[in-house]
Amino acid sequence: MLSSVGFGIGLSGSPFLLVFLDAKTTVVVINSVSLTVFVMLIVQNQKRIQYREMALPISSGLLGVPAGLLIFEHINPDLLSIIIAVIIIISGAFVAIYDTKHISTKPLVFPTVSFVVGGLLTSTGVGGPLMALAAVSQGWSRDAIRGSLPLFYFFIEGTAVVGYWFSGRFGEEAILLIAIGLFPALIGFLLASKLIKYIDEDLYRKVVIGVIISGGLLALVRSGLKTSWI
Repeated sequence: MLSSVGFGIGLSGSPFLLVFLDAKTTVVVINSVSLTVFVMLIVQNQKRIQYREMALPISSGLLGVPAGLLIFEHINPDLLSIIIAVIIIISGAFVAIYDTKHISTKPLVFPTVSFVVGGLLTSTGVGGPLMALAAVSQGWSRDAIRGSLPLFYFFIEGTAVVGYWFSGRFGEEAILLIAIGLFPALIGFLLASKLIKYIDEDLYRKVVIGVIISGGLLALVRSGLKTSWI
């Protein structure tokens, strides 16, 4: 999913991982595994990346990382799990009813969204939908989005991972899960790179919206199942 649309690993991965792992381990694993895919997407779409336009959003996003790390360290894992599910559901509902053509494109909107996403990605591993909507509103091409968003995420999540390391979040379990997760991430990248060639620009934008909505529904189902188990 990440390799196809340039975001979505938290949306699609969190609901599954939260069934088996605590929320903080889930965030660390997702943000760490995704770095490898970000690098491959950046290399693959390097000629399409909006470097100049992404400079300010990346800077703003980095400012949000310390706040995200602070929240991540002090929040209760069970509460964090609920927050992750709620963010995914709200993202899906928002996109389902909102016309992306009318999203504000004022100069300060993109950096502001980037700051918020920087904090969200660091603390919850989820935040791609907001950046995706901001990117779509710029009228960028499919490959520009698939390259520009990973460039943003690489800097933000890379900085977050450094923060996790210094706070002692890389235990044996997390390191093992990250190592295992790299193999399906690579396979997913190779498959998506083949499939994306057959998706035109209009269909691609629909896929982006569909990814967000699907992630929200998946989180909703997961929450319902957990409640029924209790």
